[in-house]
Amino acid sequence: MSVVDFNEWAIADLEIPLKGRTYTVRPPTVEASKKLIAAAIRGEVNLGLVIGEIPPEIQAVLDTIEPGEHPALGEVYEQMHRDGLDPVTIDRVAYYAVFYWSRGKEYADSLAAILWTPRTNAEQRSGEPAPKG
Repeated sequence: MSVVDFNEWAIADLEIPLKGRTYTVRPPTVEASKKLIAAAIRGEVNLGLVIGEIPPEIQAVLDTIEPGEHPALGEVYEQMHRDGLDPVTIDRVAYYAVFYWSRGKEYADSLAAILWTPRTNAEQRSGEPAPKG
């Protein structure tokens, strides 16, 4: 009888290199996945990617998330707080993880690039009308 090595098919951990250390986020559990999908829906609504309100059944799932709990980051969320990371960075990593687990790496990468890549002054001004001269 041969033994199948399921490690080849298992979902890999999410490795987050940040400020001289690497945080390892395990894939979400089945229970956390419900909350994770609800958080992804809320994120897409909040970012304007989906037009409309958060459906009541989704809000009901979001309401079950305890303070200090983060379904996409698990224990890493609290570890980042203990390590003294600033709240903006933790929030960005949390958003990334939500979309990484719910929509995939490519989606999370592209969204992160759009949201947080620093812009040059010329790029920031590109939407402004030219001065009248």
